[in-house]
Amino acid sequence: MSTVDWDEVKRLAADFQKAQLSSTLQKLSERNCIEIVTKLIESKLLDVIFTNDGKEYVTPQHLGKEIKNELYIHGGRINLVDLAQILNVNLSQVSKVATEIEKHSKGLKIILGQLIDKSYTNRIAEEINDKLAQHGCINVAELTIYYDLPAEFLQSLIEKELGKTIFGKQDTQDIRVFYTESFIARNKAKIRGALSAITKPTPLSAILGQCSVSERIFFSILDSLQEMKQIPGVIAGKQGTNSLYIPTIYSKSQSEWVDNFYKQNGYLEYDALTRLGISDPPNFVKRHFPNENIIFLDSVAVGTNIMDQVDANIEEAVASGSFIDISPLLPSVFTDKDMEMLLKIAEKKMNSNNTRVFAKTVVASDAFLQSLSKSFETIAETKAREAVASGQWFQTIAENRIKNKSVDLILENRGSKKEERRKKATSGKAGGGNQGRETKTKATKKKYLPGKTREIDSDDENVKVMPGRIEHKLVSIEDITNEIMKDDNLSVIDDLVEELASYLQPKINNHAIHIADQLAQNNKTTNLSVVEERLNVLITNIKIFDKGIKHMDKTDQPALTKYLLKSVGTEFVNELFKLAAQQNMLQFPDNITTETRQKMLLDLPEDVKEPLTNIHKSVAGNSLDDFLNFVEPAMATCCLVLKKYDKKKERPFIWGHREALLEELNATQDPALALHLVTSILFTAVTQNVLYMSGRHVSTVLSFLHTHLVPSTMEILSKYHDMVLKSLTSSDETTKADIQKELEVGLIEIKNIANNYKQHLKVDKP
Repeated sequence: MSTVDWDEVKRLAADFQKAQLSSTLQKLSERNCIEIVTKLIESKLLDVIFTNDGKEYVTPQHLGKEIKNELYIHGGRINLVDLAQILNVNLSQVSKVATEIEKHSKGLKIILGQLIDKSYTNRIAEEINDKLAQHGCINVAELTIYYDLPAEFLQSLIEKELGKTIFGKQDTQDIRVFYTESFIARNKAKIRGALSAITKPTPLSAILGQCSVSERIFFSILDSLQEMKQIPGVIAGKQGTNSLYIPTIYSKSQSEWVDNFYKQNGYLEYDALTRLGISDPPNFVKRHFPNENIIFLDSVAVGTNIMDQVDANIEEAVASGSFIDISPLLPSVFTDKDMEMLLKIAEKKMNSNNTRVFAKTVVASDAFLQSLSKSFETIAETKAREAVASGQWFQTIAENRIKNKSVDLILENRGSKKEERRKKATSGKAGGGNQGRETKTKATKKKYLPGKTREIDSDDENVKVMPGRIEHKLVSIEDITNEIMKDDNLSVIDDLVEELASYLQPKINNHAIHIADQLAQNNKTTNLSVVEERLNVLITNIKIFDKGIKHMDKTDQPALTKYLLKSVGTEFVNELFKLAAQQNMLQFPDNITTETRQKMLLDLPEDVKEPLTNIHKSVAGNSLDDFLNFVEPAMATCCLVLKKYDKKKERPFIWGHREALLEELNATQDPALALHLVTSILFTAVTQNVLYMSGRHVSTVLSFLHTHLVPSTMEILSKYHDMVLKSLTSSDETTKADIQKELEVGLIEIKNIANNYKQHLKVDKP
């Protein structure tokens, strides 16, 4: 600085000191100063900002100057909140002035409520460069925590100063990461050296731990090395810490071992390949032997040599009609599943239907199986005869019939509903091409095969019913197993005897069933189908006869009911007791009486005794309803099924009964029998029902017919009835002979009455 300039400064300082020491002639009070300033502010001639305590004020320009001074003092970065406290000015005023300063100052910015100038950004850029040089790699995320600044601000700062203040490179995969060339070169050399030193498959996670490199940089360098083909090996699996690095030297020795083992043995075990470090053995074998015809089994891959050996042995077994166990022919590493798969492939290749695989390792020819099955026919016949003789066969058949009862009920239900719909569709439609007559559509019965699904067609639905069935096990698996075990060649093979027994049992058992069925069919007394049909016919007859009884006077009905039970009911009960005795291996006489039945009940099992006792007692009573209530339980006890009452059978039965009575009437010459038959025939014609009665009931029925026949006819019948009674009660032989002649003369007349009385009979001919 020149001498003149320094003198000028001294002079100005002296003038300033003089001004300060001089006193004014007129002084303004503090109140006057406040009023003047207030007036200037109101007139908008003065713009000032008051401090927080209101005692001081400052112009915006001066506040801006103070803000810059404080920013400089704090090193180029200060928080606006701290600035407001330091300057004792409201934060809003500080923020407003700071915003104005930011607009007009190029290097000054407000970031997250902080005022930062150019000097500060330059300084942190230099610090970041130092960190990058020191560590070789920096991450914007870490810098954000360290400097407490937004990542976007730091990112833009680094990118802007990259190559100027900050010397490094930006990661292409992660733009927030920056590193130096020396850092990458150092880590690349470290990773390349580690990979070159490895001699066996090693997880990348282990290599990563040894190299002490971050995972992201490790895989970035690894990709670069792979692209430049600087890795002496390959990465197996998807890239990640779980992937394996397989050195080339290991792959080479691995391939040599696989080639040599396959050449010597003709197969490759998956577990052995896995122990070599091969993660997917089947695909490895496919790639390694692209031109070989290799078969992939469950645990091994086999070549054509082993397959040809198996084929040859199977062909020999078929030709000789024997069996072959391939397990001794194959290495011990082959599992049962491998051998089973091998046999199935061999069978398919031979396209042969005359072999069968057992115990997963044995191939048996059909000729061998047939000869083995034939050897059991004697056992099957013996078992069948024993079952029939003991009653076991009939018991099993009976249980099947009971089990299928629900199916039969469904079929009957469906059939009745179908018939009702058909009647509705055809009834009430007179006229047309049928001359007003009702038309019926004839139902078509479907044929069913035994054991197949039975289908019942209806107008709007198809119902399929699969009958339940109890298996007839006459020959058990144990019987066949014990017999096969006698053959040492078969018993030494694991599981073969059990599987052969399971295979042969159904055939041998069916053969025994066929024999038992033939034996049972030849015995009509124990044929359940025949007995069941006969008993159902008797019950149907009883119900039809009961309808005829209902037409008689109530006072006459008990006697007729009692006679019906004593005759037809007793026949039904005797048949049932015979069957129960046969099923429970009891002896019984040909002529069964009430006393006989009572004795038989003492020897029957408890579950059979109660239902049969009930029906035995009911047949001696006067209540037909009680008897019918006990019928179904009694039949079920003997494994029989009571069929649903079919009204359609009434008319054919009534017609047939009447025709039988007429035939017997025209053939007889006995006056008493003829009167009995005529009375029954006339009752049928009058009531369209049949009546089961004895000669004692003829007078009762004639009394009933009195109101239905013309007097002349009734007179003839009454007179003939009286003569029959006289003939039966007269002790005088002469009188008896005269009456007999009169009866013979009147016989033709009463026969004509029965034959010609048809005007009231509405029974359709079947």
